[in-house]
Amino acid sequence: MTIQTFPGVMGEPVALRAALMLYPARYRRERGDELSAVFADSTAGTSRLATAREVLDLGAYGLRMRTGLTASSVVGQLFALAAPLVAGAVAGLCAAYTVDQVVNPAWVPAWTPPDRIGEVPAFVWFLGQALLPLLLVAAVLAGRRREARYAAFGVAGVGALGVLTAAVQHTPSLWWFLARSGESTPLLLAGLLFAFAPQELMEERPDARGRIAVLAAAAGGALILTAEGFYSSFGLLDRDAAVALLLVPAAALLFAARGRLAPAAIGLAALPMTLGFNVFRTWQSVGGMWRMAPLTVAVVVGLVATGWMLRRAGDGRRTGAGAGGVRSLV
Repeated sequence: MTIQTFPGVMGEPVALRAALMLYPARYRRERGDELSAVFADSTAGTSRLATAREVLDLGAYGLRMRTGLTASSVVGQLFALAAPLVAGAVAGLCAAYTVDQVVNPAWVPAWTPPDRIGEVPAFVWFLGQALLPLLLVAAVLAGRRREARYAAFGVAGVGALGVLTAAVQHTPSLWWFLARSGESTPLLLAGLLFAFAPQELMEERPDARGRIAVLAAAAGGALILTAEGFYSSFGLLDRDAAVALLLVPAAALLFAARGRLAPAAIGLAALPMTLGFNVFRTWQSVGGMWRMAPLTVAVVVGLVATGWMLRRAGDGRRTGAGAGGVRSLV
């Protein structure tokens, strides 16, 4: 395959070449020239920003092909069903968190403008988690798919900022890192799930049932945070609740292997909300990492087995994704 140099790609073919390398090798050999030509046509005479957006879209689809998140795969259809729900769930969870911080503020409220440079990341994180999930769910309800995807990347970015800040501030204490990063993992995982779901399977604008499902997911996100005690230390020893919040959503994914995508999508939408903090709660309640190892191994094996079954199901049949989107939930 020969990749031409296009002036719109920063004067060099590096960005385009990197995006194409994300595709599976066989697909790249068979369709690389066609992708290169289409890219040249679509970016001719466009701005650098538009060209960069095309590169990102091209690379993102390559990643989706490598991970099986295409419109024709069961996994892709499952992600498309779960995406509006995870948008609602993360918005509800973050809204509940923000209200709790306002009603029960810390000694120094989180929204206080920073006095030192070291306080800026926490201030940006708080504002981001309060605003970006609301923008995401608003874009979903309005049927603005492109804007929703950008908002999802923003949500993931805020989550990544929180995890990175926890790592920098609390290293080498694993306890403090897990405690602080648990507040950010819902944002990181929810944003990535939505951003990489097949957009072409999502409805242009949800109907009444779809909007009700999104709002119900928002209420579910707030309930999950309530069950977690708003990330407080009082619930750290509630092992049964922590294990239930981990295993119930994970077990729901098994429905997808039988072609029942609706309950599996609900579980997939809940899992980013429950994973981070409840892994920490379980670790804390059982008394250390080694005692938690059997449960960790069981969960990992279960998720790998679920993924294998989903791939087998996808190879054997399609599960009814039409051009208008997957409609099992709405």
